[in-house]
Amino acid sequence: MKIKTSLFALLVCITVSVLGFAQSEEKFDFYARGDYRPNVPRPQSILRYDVGDFHTTYAQMEQVITAIAAAAPDRVKIYDIGLTNEHRMQHLVAISAPENIARIDEIRANVARLADPRKTSAADAQAIAQNSPAIAWMAYTIHGNESASFEAMMQVMYQLAASNEPKTQEILKNTVILLLTGENPDGHERFVTWYNSVATGDPNHNAIEHREPWSIYGRFNHYRFDLNRDTLAQTQKETQNMINAFLYWNPQVSADHHGQPSQFFFPPAALPINPNLPQPATNKWLETYGRANSRAFDANKWDYYVRDIYDLFYPGYWDSFPSLNGAIGMTYETDGGGFKGLRWLRDDGTIATLRSAIAKHFVASMTTLETTAANKQQRLMDFYNFRANALADFAKSKMKRVVILPDKDRVKAAELVELLRRSKIEVKVATSPFTVTRAHSYMQKDAPAVAQTFPAGAYIVDLDQPQRLLIKSILEQDTPQDKAFVDDNMGRFRRNQMKGSGQAKEDYGFYDITAWSLPLAFGLDAYWSEDVDAGSTQAVTDDYIANAKRGSVASRAQIAYIIPYETDAAGVMAIRLLQQGYRVSVATKTMNAAGRNWPRGTFVVRVTRNAESVHDAVSKLATDLGVIVIAANTGFADEGDTGVGGESVYSLRAPKVAIIADDAVDQTSFGSIWWNLDRYGVTLTPMSISAIKGGGLKDYNVLIVPDGSAGRYFSSFGSSGISSLKEWISDGGTVVTVRGGSVFAALKDVGLTTAKLVGSDADEEKGKAAEDTETEQKPEPAASPSAKNATKKNAPVEPNPTEELKFDKADGAAPSLPPIASPSADANKVPVAIPGAIMRATVDRTTYLTYGLEQNTIPVLLASGYFFRYSKDGSNALVFDAKSKLPLTISGFVWEGNTENLLKGTAYIIDEPNGQGHVILFAEEPFFRGIFRSTTRPFFNSILFNGAF
Repeated sequence: MKIKTSLFALLVCITVSVLGFAQSEEKFDFYARGDYRPNVPRPQSILRYDVGDFHTTYAQMEQVITAIAAAAPDRVKIYDIGLTNEHRMQHLVAISAPENIARIDEIRANVARLADPRKTSAADAQAIAQNSPAIAWMAYTIHGNESASFEAMMQVMYQLAASNEPKTQEILKNTVILLLTGENPDGHERFVTWYNSVATGDPNHNAIEHREPWSIYGRFNHYRFDLNRDTLAQTQKETQNMINAFLYWNPQVSADHHGQPSQFFFPPAALPINPNLPQPATNKWLETYGRANSRAFDANKWDYYVRDIYDLFYPGYWDSFPSLNGAIGMTYETDGGGFKGLRWLRDDGTIATLRSAIAKHFVASMTTLETTAANKQQRLMDFYNFRANALADFAKSKMKRVVILPDKDRVKAAELVELLRRSKIEVKVATSPFTVTRAHSYMQKDAPAVAQTFPAGAYIVDLDQPQRLLIKSILEQDTPQDKAFVDDNMGRFRRNQMKGSGQAKEDYGFYDITAWSLPLAFGLDAYWSEDVDAGSTQAVTDDYIANAKRGSVASRAQIAYIIPYETDAAGVMAIRLLQQGYRVSVATKTMNAAGRNWPRGTFVVRVTRNAESVHDAVSKLATDLGVIVIAANTGFADEGDTGVGGESVYSLRAPKVAIIADDAVDQTSFGSIWWNLDRYGVTLTPMSISAIKGGGLKDYNVLIVPDGSAGRYFSSFGSSGISSLKEWISDGGTVVTVRGGSVFAALKDVGLTTAKLVGSDADEEKGKAAEDTETEQKPEPAASPSAKNATKKNAPVEPNPTEELKFDKADGAAPSLPPIASPSADANKVPVAIPGAIMRATVDRTTYLTYGLEQNTIPVLLASGYFFRYSKDGSNALVFDAKSKLPLTISGFVWEGNTENLLKGTAYIIDEPNGQGHVILFAEEPFFRGIFRSTTRPFFNSILFNGAF
């Protein structure tokens, strides 16, 4: 289908070029809604080009908003809400009628009272709703290369600040408008600076201006995170800035402006809709705003669609997060700008222009504000009722409390609590042990209720609070999907299974991951309960979190410092010490020191092996990273046969880490690894494949291969590059591959692993039930190549029975699941990609990769259709146990009769020795979106223990 579309587009391009009959939409007049105050400058008077003729940089935009605000101080007030990673200031522009601006702080404080019905009665809420304007959050350019929204914001600001039109006056009277001038300044700047330097306005799809280079790609922020997925984990500065501002103002309406599908999209949203959103209120308001926009677009004779693609299920979008905080959150998608540039040739020979795309966002923005103004009192009361009804429903709700235990990683647990508190969620800590009678473990789907006693220090989130619906949506173990939606997709699945390899398959309707429960994603022990005890607790404060994250060194060591692997940061501390030139060792079995036994994976820093400065280095890193370090003042072991000087304490070498940054690489995979290492202060070097082929790894001992296209990796390395890479590994290098990078490692013509992909032509066990396979063989979870696979000459055919779902909301195209590559006779012998579920993996505690993990099972993300058989020559550190009596699925959607059957007996993490070096395969992202952190220690171990074993 894609090939046919490309050929058709090429023919259209040729026809247009020869005959010149391409037609653009009628030029929109942005200044028909006057008259305008003459002292307020139009954006074009500052920018010196007309709307849609050129792309505006962030600094130019700041000049525009500053000039407009200076000319209209009675209507406009600018707030700085925080810096980005590249030191650009994010701005929130408040615009309203002069009488509202004069009491803006009072309005904000009154509306904030609606967010806590425990303190505000219904009668008081009615009075506030009657006497206060509604607050509308209008956000632009969360994806930096969705450029029409950035330009539209300036036109909306001018209209509101300058126009005396009665409709605009009515908006100002009844609404405080908050314009978020740029959600992703850094990504936007990369894109527009490049685009302006190459653009000619050529609509031909092959023109360079429609082909962003890998290093430029502006959709993502500095760390290549998708900010429209980040409200769940809140990892990025921009997200934290925006969430702090959003919850400070408590808006009732939120519109997020995107691009570029085939034509404009506005709500109602598609199924599934998160079941925690109250109905029928949510759908009623989505319909209200959708109908209003349809009338405006019909009047302009513009194409648009509703539902179809953009759902409201995953809670990390910038429409679902506002919705789960009581606003009506909406995604708007315009059809031009971005990769379509100034002009873009549609498949029917007409031209989509940047100006037209800006106009549509402008009209949608103004229509949204008009609708809000007309319904402001009801919208304010529904905002109040969102939380009031949630509190009233608590008594009959089954899930009443969440208990999070910090014992697996006190620092990571504190980080989770910090995240919750940023979302205005109240968290307590137990000051004494307590018991609940009906507790359910997070590690088992539909776990039975049992009596459970919890220790002092456990974190408690009671759902009897205003944020109950948000808490439930992000902390509940599993969020059920709409039954009709699931039945529809299972029907498509069964029909696809009956079709041969030459037949077109139906696409599936999943848009994003279906599991995200934060306690599971963080790898923490947690329970939810049906009852609430009256035990002794205290509120968690900023000081409490700071203390929980603070590390220490008990005293100055005479012999050695003992660093227990009790938090992810302990591995980081060892890496940092090694990279700073200090000598660090690790105990490979139980070690006795400082009066107690320490488990395998405990780090040892011997004083006699290091410079005097080691004392200060250990103290500083322990404090900064939150690691509790113990001083050993004698080398004598009280019991056992291993002490700090024992033969089972191995010396480590400093990791010198490179990571591939090139066209084959999935940028979000690269970004999540970069961000995670950078936030911990671990140094690494991004490197192109050509540099690697040219000898760039000479001074490095670790190479990270992120998720990406296996075929493009193969084409870029070539046979000579692969041979050189193998030689480097054999000489002692460690290659760490992730998802699509692991598929590359498993290609027949690459041969970096003996593991085979389940269902591939090389799979000797294809079609055999897991219980029939030999007991010593183990499999691994699916690695998946990028949907952007580009097959090149001489590239091998990738053994991809199915490609992973690419979850790219607001990218202008419905993500699709390509057809399975096997005929119906092989149905359910080949894994079909699943849209992100949390599965139970079994830990092999005999390998160095699982140092720091003392539990038998951990939760892991599975979001592809690539499952790996056990390595025959290496170790399989995390596996999906074929003999487990419990279902492998903990949370999320899986394919009945396919996923679990084929996943049993596969491996999630593999260590394949190769000469003096290692190839370590991760079947999935270890830091997916910064949300999933359960496999952080194995990933750090793959870097840290290079050459030691």
